Amino acid sequence: MKARIKLIFLFLLVYLVGVYFFWPFSEGLEDSGNKGIQNNLQGAENENLESSGSLVAEESVAPGKASRTYSWNYEGYRWSLTLLLDDKLYDAYKSRTRKREYDLFASDPYDDWLIKNIADTLLSLSKEYGLEENKVPGLCVSFIQSLNYTSDFASSGYDQYPRFPYETLYDNGGDCEDTSILSVAILQEMGYDVVLLELPEHMALGIKCDPETKGRSFEYKNNHYYYLETTGSNWQIGEMPEEYKDEPVQVIPVYRRPLVNLDFSAQCEYSKKEGWVDVNVTLRNVGSEMAENTTIYVALQADDESVVWDQVESDPVDVEPEESYQFTVKGLRVPGGKTFRVYVRAIGENLFTEEIMSEWVSI
Repeated sequence: MKARIKLIFLFLLVYLVGVYFFWPFSEGLEDSGNKGIQNNLQGAENENLESSGSLVAEESVAPGKASRTYSWNYEGYRWSLTLLLDDKLYDAYKSRTRKREYDLFASDPYDDWLIKNIADTLLSLSKEYGLEENKVPGLCVSFIQSLNYTSDFASSGYDQYPRFPYETLYDNGGDCEDTSILSVAILQEMGYDVVLLELPEHMALGIKCDPETKGRSFEYKNNHYYYLETTGSNWQIGEMPEEYKDEPVQVIPVYRRPLVNLDFSAQCEYSKKEGWVDVNVTLRNVGSEMAENTTIYVALQADDESVVWDQVESDPVDVEPEESYQFTVKGLRVPGGKTFRVYVRAIGENLFTEEIMSEWVSI
C-alpha cells in the first residue's frame, strides 16, 4: 500500500494540474521597443520593498490556498513568478523525516512538478526578454537570493532543519542550506551541472564552468565547479565571501538514489537451555529513487562476530521513496548462557549496505 503522504501528493498534483501552478508574469514594457521587463513594479509600496528590490505579494484564493507573487531585480530588469500555495501540501512536507542527506532534499522526486514549472518559467522569461544565456544561472539564483534569510532555530525551533524546495518557497526563505538545495534543484532541471558545497557552518552551490572562468572553484571528478552564494544579494559566479575563503569545502554531488533508514525492536523469552528472539524490522526509503530487490538480513551474532546462533533473510522487495517495509522474524534461537546481539542489514541491487545492531546481552 502506498504511504499516506504519497496519496496526498497524488491528490494535490491532480488538483494543481487541473487548475494551474506557475505562469510567467511581467509588468509590461516601458515602451514597445524595449525588450526588457519594467524596472518599477506598478503599485509597489516602499515598506514592502527591501534593498535588493524584492517584493512578495500574497492573496487568498480559497480556504487553505493562496496565490503568492515573488518580484525581484536582476540585470536592470524586474522579474516575477507567481506560485499557488497549499497548506495541506506544506503540512505533508513538514511531516517527512529530516533524517536524510542534503542532496536528497534537492533530488526529491515529489518536487519534480514544482521544480520543472519554476525552471520552465525562468527559461521562458529569459528567452522572451533576450537575456544572455550565461546570465540565466544568475537569474535563477537572484530569485532565490531575494528570499528572506532565517536561521533554522528561529523558523523551526531546531538547530538543523533542512527544507524541501516547496517548504522554502512556502516559508518565503530559509537558511543557506535551504536556498542552496532549492537553487541546485532548479539549475539541474535547467540542464546545468551543479553540486552542493558544504563548509563548516555554511552551504553554497558549485556550478560547472570552463576552467578559464575567473573566481573561486573546486575540482571534483576532473570538473571545475565555481562557487555561487545563494544568500544575500548580487553575488556573482566565482565570488566567495571573505569569511569562507580559508574554510575546507566538501563537494556533494546531487543525483537520484535510494537511501534506507533501518530500525528494529526485539523481544526475548528464555529458559535455562535456550532463548527465543522475535525481531520486528522497519525499513524506510528516504532516498529519491526506488530501492530495488532489497533484502533484510537478521541474525543473532555470537560475541565472536564470525559466528551466528541463528539467522534469516527476507524475500527481495522494491521500496519506493517515502515507503516503508516491515519484516518480522519469530523464534530465532540462541543457546542458554551465551552472549549475543541482534544484527540487522539491508542489501539492495542499487543500494549501499545499511546495518544496525543491538547491545550485547547474555541469557
